[in-house]
Amino acid sequence: MKSTSLSIADKISPITRAIYRDIHAAAKSVGADWLVVGATARDMVYQAAFNVKITRATADIDFAIHVDDWDTFSAITKSLVDEYGFSRTRLAHRFELPDSKFWVDIIPFGAIAGDDGKYRWPDEPETEISTLGLQEGLDTAITCQISDDPVLNLKVVHPAVLIMIKIISWRDRKHYKRTDAQDVAYAMSYYTQLGDNHMRVYDDSSLYEGDLDMGTVGARLAGRDLASLAPGATLDSVRQFVQQEIDRGNESEFLADMMRGSTRLFADESQYADLLPNFALGIDEIMGSK
Repeated sequence: MKSTSLSIADKISPITRAIYRDIHAAAKSVGADWLVVGATARDMVYQAAFNVKITRATADIDFAIHVDDWDTFSAITKSLVDEYGFSRTRLAHRFELPDSKFWVDIIPFGAIAGDDGKYRWPDEPETEISTLGLQEGLDTAITCQISDDPVLNLKVVHPAVLIMIKIISWRDRKHYKRTDAQDVAYAMSYYTQLGDNHMRVYDDSSLYEGDLDMGTVGARLAGRDLASLAPGATLDSVRQFVQQEIDRGNESEFLADMMRGSTRLFADESQYADLLPNFALGIDEIMGSK
């Protein structure tokens, strides 16, 4: 997807827009940069911008905020509670709003994490959070305009980078949350429906051999875009993990979780099995040329 700026102002509900505006104001008050991640980013790009159907709904709004220390994060959350009516929950990263069906998840990242990209919440030392991929998400974010008057632009993780973050999330959280693999399958399968990606496929026959399957081609194109956008140690780690899952074949837990859920993307299981190899191929085609 070559587009880096999208307008979705007419697709955002007033209450959701207000939540984004409050987060923006709280982060801006301490000079913190932030971006929309997770299923929220998926819905903004796939559904709101390009009218791609959503197969698994979400009830949360996901943000990642770049901070240098816990005091800065505490200042942001205090502002949300004291000035904007957010309510704390039993989870340190989760907030609620009165008369809202949403909860808001806010994940800090940046210098608060260790060299491995992970940290533990000060009040919840048993909870470990991985921030791998979030810096790449911020560095390569696209812009979504969610309000015309006044103008409000949000940074939203690029869909190819979102796939990488979702893979990392599944790898680190599979013991208690396995739906990230379903999100990866969805994001790869519908990747060709974003912006000019459909025409990029028809303009580049090297993306497929034989019959054209948009699902597997989408995975390959996403791999190419990811490798172009975010080369480095995080991508290398994800590429290694993907290869491990490919080598496991039908024994792959990730592949099994891709096929979970009440809504199937493909009737033929072999189409799921083709996604990761094509994604890896797309990465290698770019990395091999650098």
